[in-house]
Amino acid sequence: MAGALDDIRVIDFTHALNGPFCTMLLGHLGAEIIKIEPPSGDGFRRSWMPPDAKVDAYEFLWVSVNKKSVVLNLKAPQGVELAKQLIAKADIVVENYHTGQMEKFGLGYEDLKKINPRIIYSCTRGFGESGPYKDYGSTAHTNNSMTGWTHTGWGYSKAPGTKAIGIGDEAAGISMVCGILAALHAREKSGEGQRIAVSMQEALMGFMISEWHEHFIGIEIGNKPVPANDGFFTLRVPELSDSGWDKLTKLMGRDDLLHDGRFATEAARKQNRSELYNLVKAWVATKPRQELWHGLRAIDYFGAPVLSMGEVIEDEHIKERKAFVDRTHPVAGPVKLLAPWIHMSKTPTSIRADAPLLGQHTDDVLGNVLGLSAAQLSDLRASKVIK
Repeated sequence: MAGALDDIRVIDFTHALNGPFCTMLLGHLGAEIIKIEPPSGDGFRRSWMPPDAKVDAYEFLWVSVNKKSVVLNLKAPQGVELAKQLIAKADIVVENYHTGQMEKFGLGYEDLKKINPRIIYSCTRGFGESGPYKDYGSTAHTNNSMTGWTHTGWGYSKAPGTKAIGIGDEAAGISMVCGILAALHAREKSGEGQRIAVSMQEALMGFMISEWHEHFIGIEIGNKPVPANDGFFTLRVPELSDSGWDKLTKLMGRDDLLHDGRFATEAARKQNRSELYNLVKAWVATKPRQELWHGLRAIDYFGAPVLSMGEVIEDEHIKERKAFVDRTHPVAGPVKLLAPWIHMSKTPTSIRADAPLLGQHTDDVLGNVLGLSAAQLSDLRASKVIK
């Protein structure tokens, strides 16, 4: 069954993670993704490669599914001309170069809309395209540092100087997808494309609503995980009805608490919430995480085990939903990937092809999309315009 965007062609000039994450999602949704790479290949192919890697880095294999690799030398005028010819037959361009780089190639939005007024041009920059930092390069951890994400994480962990996990690349990639889908809808009415620009810094800040709440209001949101006897359990003591309190005391094996005046009514439990929390916390410390998880779920009580990434992969729910898929890349071998997580009833998302080898689809795309002959492709290859 065709994906929702199966009639959409994307020319992908992205690298590293935020841009490729955007085009991966578009590919999940069915779009044709033509990834333009330099003769040396996208550097992300070689980032953080394990010693036994047979072809490309794991992150590249993950975010490059459903993509076609076309090698064009954009330092050669013929390479730029071929890129323009592809863009003239495309719907979307995505790039995450430094500000001005596409313009240096002659592939900026003002250049491209002249040859394709319907083109939707989406880009992401570390700090946007205005302001004192607009020309400064960025990485995920740079943005973690410049959004308060890292500092806030240290406040929670009481461990300053440690590495903070972040979603700066992914937040920017998802934000670009939202803009692209909105621009496709607007184009249906106007017939014209438009330019979309996303600041990676501001995108990450948009995913920090609860943290900004804490900053402005001064009230901590959420609960800290508490010790169980085999790890940690994220626990929340909700406002318990009398029937809920009855179920919890039975699960805890503490029928005596039903007669404790501090907790006999909803009002009393609310007034003595701290004491109630400490009682439940002490009980949690004696139990294994899975016993707590199953027992508390059965009485509609909030909480969940803190799982390692390995435990997530082996979790019964994740397995039943087939959240991960095992694929065999023709060169890299077995690869475990997260399956598309946007589920659509009539136009399903999918992984249809593994990450491409460098230049794997150059002849196919230039031949079928642009109509170049074998002789023309041979001449371009000899001139080192393509690979």
